Amino acid sequence: MTELEYVIKHGGLTPKRLLKRITRRGFGASIMGGLMGAAATRLVRAPAAQAESADFTIAIIPDPQYLAESCPDSRGKYYTAMMQWIVDNRNLVLATSKPPFPANIKAVIGVGDCVNQTDANQRKNAQNGWTILDKNSIAFTTPPGNHDYAGRPDARGKLADHFSHGYFSAKHRAAVYGSGIDLGGGDMAYWVGSHDSTGSNTAVKFEISGTKMLVLAMDFFAGNDAWSWAYDTMKANADYEGYITTHAWLTMKGMQYERGDGYGPDSYNMAPAPYANSAAEAWNTIGVKTWANLCGIFGGHDIFGGHNSGPDSPAWYWQHNPVKSESAHAQTVHQVFANSQQLDEHCSGAASRSDGAGQIASVFLLSRRPGLGVIEGRMISTQTGNWYQAKAAPVHATGWSGSEALLFSVPFAGTQGG
Repeated sequence: MTELEYVIKHGGLTPKRLLKRITRRGFGASIMGGLMGAAATRLVRAPAAQAESADFTIAIIPDPQYLAESCPDSRGKYYTAMMQWIVDNRNLVLATSKPPFPANIKAVIGVGDCVNQTDANQRKNAQNGWTILDKNSIAFTTPPGNHDYAGRPDARGKLADHFSHGYFSAKHRAAVYGSGIDLGGGDMAYWVGSHDSTGSNTAVKFEISGTKMLVLAMDFFAGNDAWSWAYDTMKANADYEGYITTHAWLTMKGMQYERGDGYGPDSYNMAPAPYANSAAEAWNTIGVKTWANLCGIFGGHDIFGGHNSGPDSPAWYWQHNPVKSESAHAQTVHQVFANSQQLDEHCSGAASRSDGAGQIASVFLLSRRPGLGVIEGRMISTQTGNWYQAKAAPVHATGWSGSEALLFSVPFAGTQGG
């Protein structure tokens, strides 16, 4: 069974309806992303000569909503400081795996909840923070989270201004990317397109150290139409490693979100497909598990609470759960959960390495080491400089360290399987 046949059979779309969508856009035209198509056609030039196989890092921003609202105050000071830390430390030397290497941070990926409430002040704080990356040639993409909706996300029309037509909208982000963002060293980032004029489902390309990455930023528990667009886009860019960032994918226990899970689609009165799909539904029913060039999926959203707590709960601010694709490549898809919002929510206390208090504005660093064939994860508080430790500890004894800590280093073969 081909991937297209799988989508037709399992994706909740009739062959006629799916064919109409695919024929209308065409696989080749899908990279244009509907309304952003004209811009995408200008992004086909090859990047300048670059250092092949150089190590590099993608920074993942885990739910910065409280940085926009109240941490440390209503002015968003820690939000901008976090982004400035990324700029200032883009070549931070990482030494917990050998040989040591400069982080070489080239791009940033958000997992949503850019604000906690959608008022003008919080939107401004978020924009001020992310703009620092724009001004310093660090490309970024981020999807909306449930807090980027005005009220419950039970209607897509409730998407708030900053994503519907403001700073994070497709129109604005396409203009920022222009004909490509020069990341330095011959590396480039390009705008690919969007499902519609909003920033709810967008696609960008990163070409770094000879590695070609397509990143799809997907809506909160996205619907069938968005997943159909995503399939078209990834299929049209089969020579790129494919990645998805979406607000809710893994729970804090490292399992794909089910519809009835706490903070799952049912918690927000989100109608079943075709309106909304849980991560498990997207993976199994839509057929994301068969996508031939998919290499990673990132998310945040879940928090520690009564619905998912227990005496044996591990440290949960991050999870890494690799899973085998069912494509012909049988490649490993690296699923990553990163969310430190409950640290940011209570940011007035003195910093503690034992219980995690004060470890504010954390960033998850995902490093590619092509020469070694591995992918590595680290997490640091940009306010204290402390690192989250690798050991699984009880939630109330999280274990942060003043010394760099390596959370995982695992083989990575891209779309070549393994």
